[in-house]
Amino acid sequence: MIDLKEFGVDETFLAHTPNESLLSHSKQTYKYFQEIVKVKGLEEIIDGLIYNIDNEHFEFIKQMFESAIFLHDVGKINGYFQANKMSNPHKKFDKYRGSTSSSEHSSFSKIEYLKYYTKKLEKIKNRKVKSKLEFILYCFSYHIAKHHGKLSAFEDYDEKCISFFTHIKKYDIEEFEFYILNKLLFSLLVSSDYYATTEYMADLPTKNFGLIKDRQKIINRFEDYKIIKNIRNNENLEGINILRSKMFLEAEENIIKNFDKNIFYLEAPTGSGKTLTSINLAMKLLKKEEINKIFYIFPFNTLVEQTKKQIDDIFKDDLDTCVINSITPIKEKTDEEQENEESKYQKSYMNRLFFHNELILTTHVSFFDILFGTSKEENFPLWQLANSVIILDEIQSYDNKLWSYMIQFFSIYAKVLNIKIIIMSATLPKLDDLLTSKENIFVELIKNKDEYFKSKYFKSRVELDFSLLEEYKEIKEYKVLINKLDEEKNKYSKIVFEFIKKDSAREFFEEIKRNKRKFKDFEIYELSGDDNKATREKIIAKIKKEKNVKLILVATQVIEAGVDIDMDLGFKDISIIDSEEQFLGRINRSCLKLDNKYKPKVYFFNKDDESKIYKKDNRLEDNLKKEEFREILLEKDFKKFYEKVFQRIKKDDSKIEDGILGNFEKFSKKVQKLNYKEIKEQMKLINTQSFRLYFPFKLNISNCEIDEFKNKESISKYLDDDGKLDGQLIWEDFEKLNDIEGYAKKEIEKRKIDSLMQFFTFNITKYSDTQTPPCYSYTCGAYYFISNYEEFIEDGKFNRKAYQKKNKDIFW
Repeated sequence: MIDLKEFGVDETFLAHTPNESLLSHSKQTYKYFQEIVKVKGLEEIIDGLIYNIDNEHFEFIKQMFESAIFLHDVGKINGYFQANKMSNPHKKFDKYRGSTSSSEHSSFSKIEYLKYYTKKLEKIKNRKVKSKLEFILYCFSYHIAKHHGKLSAFEDYDEKCISFFTHIKKYDIEEFEFYILNKLLFSLLVSSDYYATTEYMADLPTKNFGLIKDRQKIINRFEDYKIIKNIRNNENLEGINILRSKMFLEAEENIIKNFDKNIFYLEAPTGSGKTLTSINLAMKLLKKEEINKIFYIFPFNTLVEQTKKQIDDIFKDDLDTCVINSITPIKEKTDEEQENEESKYQKSYMNRLFFHNELILTTHVSFFDILFGTSKEENFPLWQLANSVIILDEIQSYDNKLWSYMIQFFSIYAKVLNIKIIIMSATLPKLDDLLTSKENIFVELIKNKDEYFKSKYFKSRVELDFSLLEEYKEIKEYKVLINKLDEEKNKYSKIVFEFIKKDSAREFFEEIKRNKRKFKDFEIYELSGDDNKATREKIIAKIKKEKNVKLILVATQVIEAGVDIDMDLGFKDISIIDSEEQFLGRINRSCLKLDNKYKPKVYFFNKDDESKIYKKDNRLEDNLKKEEFREILLEKDFKKFYEKVFQRIKKDDSKIEDGILGNFEKFSKKVQKLNYKEIKEQMKLINTQSFRLYFPFKLNISNCEIDEFKNKESISKYLDDDGKLDGQLIWEDFEKLNDIEGYAKKEIEKRKIDSLMQFFTFNITKYSDTQTPPCYSYTCGAYYFISNYEEFIEDGKFNRKAYQKKNKDIFW
């Protein structure tokens, strides 16, 4: 590596107080970079990316790449930085003391880096080669300049950037691969710097990066699981489990045949055991020596929780698993008793930052933040994706306006970082059909889908009834549904209604209660996004555990995924085909009622305008109002459905002015120009803004069997005399967070409190120009505290309508 003496650096220059030298910190940062590269198997990946850019000048580009990490702090030779930031006592810095001149070091570091390599480039005579290498040099230097900030637009970085982009096409650089190489550089730079700094400042070296160590032990534990043994031995299998087993083995056989591919489609019916099948596929991929981590990515936190329970049941303590999302506390280290409290907090916090676990369960939003994020925190775990298995669940829940761009990134990230991506869903769009040029990296794991989708266990599990759609183009009065419910009530025990609007669900719930005499044998419940996790789990437990109970559940789309209920009769307000199929998965889920006198059934009806919920979704046009699409749902022929959707997406993509994101060429230019900020904005999964309202009511948590309440000691201080969870007491601790010394400890305590605050927090969508909600007491952090909450909270449920009436003009 470069000798820092060439920059005038000696042992007197400090990198951190009290006395870590710049020489020591630079070497330590580079040491961590080398360690990450070694343990994650990144050398071949980095070499491949650089070789594809310019094989003739491979060694020179690789040196610039590595030097960007080694020289990231070389600007700390700035005398003003040494005198005023480091309080360096050496007399040679006396002349800088007390000056108001810049003590900044990141921009000085990139200047020194540029000066060093510009001298080397001056020796190159070929103008085209020199210009290309200079462009790469400036790109790499940008990440030095930003290593204490956020990535933005490279084009705004330096006036030379304008000249680069006037003839960038001549450089013959694949823009998506180059974007990934630069993101990887930033990730490795900020990670190595953080590890090195933490080792010095907190005396905490990082030795465990959370990679799978004993893969055979994990595989053996999986194979020892009772269900897997039954599948392997073809024992105790009957009914739907025979079909599940067959699908499990077919997917396994096809992934083994295609170990060299990168993206695998697992299209399987709702209730076919996709979770267990996908874990088995990950186990098979673990047999490839370079694969050293697993990610499981979900659209909703409810799915995260549900799958975590199943994974823990399978692997016990043999697999280091961690949930990383906005509502789960940071997993605290407890195994090294000799460490002091601050060290434990710091290690626990670092584990969360860098995903130091063998299997990570997180959300689509978090995953996209890693792929396209601009901050240090978002980029820390990017290198962890390399040589990993990533299971993407319910892919159809992504915003389809992004599908063209998303699959382009997925395919290239998978190829160049050697990621094995398993994409799974019951209604799986083959996203590679949107690619203009296909690479042979996509594999369908289930070949003969008709054998499964059209079997009686899936196709005929539920009877579909469209009579309400035929008789009523639109349901204007709830009595139509009440009358139909009255007709069917004596045939079924567990009945569910799904509305696409919360207000409609609430209105119908009230309508049933007004007709309580008709349904006196039934318990009646409501479930929507305005119910907290405790309420949701109580209702679900009631449905699952009490076999003979008769109940009616009025719900919104919260029940479509991640809610494990098994109902007998359903009524659904139509929306999009994917949503209809998800809802069908809540009816006769176990397939045990196929021979019942009254077959499980779903009535579809049209109440609310789905376009107001799904906005410009390309699937809206093809719905159950049309006979053609009823047939698609009946026959489970989702390929035919998505062919039409893709035609619409491609048509939109081709429009230069008003296409989804402009046209693809326009988007590619943003990638080509390393416009990180705009790429992040355009690849954002959730674009709505909302107020986060906090209501300090008291919550009855008796009979709540959820993780947050299992440790009675940890929540005891938040319970009132009646054993209720007191939102006011939790809020008071939240306000005291700034009194905690030590950033890591503060973050860990904050996550603990966040996990309890979720039960008292409700989000309400706002117009972008609205600054504050209409009714609140004061703000703290991102929360709006509502002290006079009584008129808005009833039995722990948020009365959204009552709140919106306070200023109905500002809400959607």
